Amino acid sequence: MAHAIYPQSYQVANEPSLFARVGKAFADRRAYLEIYRELAAHSDRDLCDLGISRHNIRDIARQAVHGA
Repeated sequence: MAHAIYPQSYQVANEPSLFARVGKAFADRRAYLEIYRELAAHSDRDLCDLGISRHNIRDIARQAVHGA
């Protein structure tokens, strides 16, 4: 006797699928790079006016995307 196997039945409740997680990772990376590039394009003087040091740009972009 043959049995049908449905991959959806093996997914844990409330856990996003692999495709959803990969899609979110790509979207997060895109957002991170956009924020990073935008801040990096400013001059040191502009960043100083904003209270941002140039070496903190990566941390700021990461926190903006992933939270604190």
